[in-house]
Amino acid sequence: LEHDAPITPGSVFYAGSVSKQFTAMAAALAIRAGKLRPDDDVRKYVPEVPDYGRPITIRHLLHHTSGLRDVNTLMVLAGRRDEDAFDNEAVLRIVSRQKALNFLPGDEYLYSNSGYAMLALAIERATGTPLAEYADANIFTPLGMTVTHFHTDLSRLVPGRAWAYDRRPDGTFALNAPQNERAGAGGLFTTVGDLARWDENFYDGRVGGPDIIRMLETPGRLNSGTELTYGWGL
Repeated sequence: LEHDAPITPGSVFYAGSVSKQFTAMAAALAIRAGKLRPDDDVRKYVPEVPDYGRPITIRHLLHHTSGLRDVNTLMVLAGRRDEDAFDNEAVLRIVSRQKALNFLPGDEYLYSNSGYAMLALAIERATGTPLAEYADANIFTPLGMTVTHFHTDLSRLVPGRAWAYDRRPDGTFALNAPQNERAGAGGLFTTVGDLARWDENFYDGRVGGPDIIRMLETPGRLNSGTELTYGWGL
């Protein structure tokens, strides 16, 4: 609105939690490479996560069944504003101070941005590569997603970026654009064309092949055996 610039197919949008399916794909590729295992305790890679008496596994993080309290809620309780920028290390500092879980791992499903931040850190430490670089090398570049990236540097310029707005009661608009440097639970910038390339991969399996695609589309299960409607970030 500030530059009277119309949205085009090349406009770059912040994708919010759509980011999670790319983090899950990165986890799947790391698992196939032997760097990570679905039933590993997250503390194997991120020992700063407290020991709650029952292991929180990579699988729990993927399916939002870890019981970890959501960092966005915790940030509000701590007096942080939604537009404050913070990275996964900041999330880890908050998670590491939590004395309890919302429930025992695997007992329930509860959407947790904290869980995907811990998953991102586990991937980074298991592979020795920042998630943004790992995803670029193993997902975005092979699929020709030339604009898509995890935005871990707040000062990085994004040509063609589209900003988000809220409509005020008086009909005017105000900026409502998240500022974060997290890669994992969020942080993805992309275009509709790049997302079309990603979608096509679920049919042709250029990256990962059919076995990885089946993995991503496998629903989680609770300890009770109840099947979830949530797969690997999908």
